[in-house]
Amino acid sequence: MMWILIVALGFAIFGIGIAGVAATRHFIVMMVSVEIAIGASIIVSAASFRYAAPGNIMLLMFTIWAVASTEIIAALAIYKFMSMHGISMDITKLSRIKD
Repeated sequence: MMWILIVALGFAIFGIGIAGVAATRHFIVMMVSVEIAIGASIIVSAASFRYAAPGNIMLLMFTIWAVASTEIIAALAIYKFMSMHGISMDITKLSRIKD
């Protein structure tokens, strides 16, 4: 019964992450919100596989963490590029990159 509460907590955290993406236009805040949603997927996946072998759960969690860390590295590279060229972090103004 405890796993249902953990899954519900994971879905609530995922909803907070998605709300963060929808509520702001700042690039870095959006990337952090996506990280919150990815962290919630780790919680849900670990709770959902309660009868699986522990090694499989750890492999899944490490895979999700690897994807999340790759996303942060890409976000930092994009942020560095944007700050070097004086581009605003507001995603509504990102059409300047196409030029």
